[in-house]
Amino acid sequence: MSDTPPPNLIDKKAISRIGIIGAILGIFTIGLFIILWSVLGNIGMSNFPRIVASVCVPPTILAFLFGIYFITTRRSN
Repeated sequence: MSDTPPPNLIDKKAISRIGIIGAILGIFTIGLFIILWSVLGNIGMSNFPRIVASVCVPPTILAFLFGIYFITTRRSN
């Protein structure tokens, strides 16, 4: 039996990249919420539809972007 340690399966570069992308997406989502809240308020929309739109639109856009990413980067067999 050998005493060699198992290989390190954690890729630190990939984890850093995931963290940076997550931070960018979080900032984008919060910014989009603030922009929607302001724009919808400036056009005179009441608070309830304003908050519903501001909360629901950013995740929808993120889901659309993720969908495009996964479709375009999927490996074909």
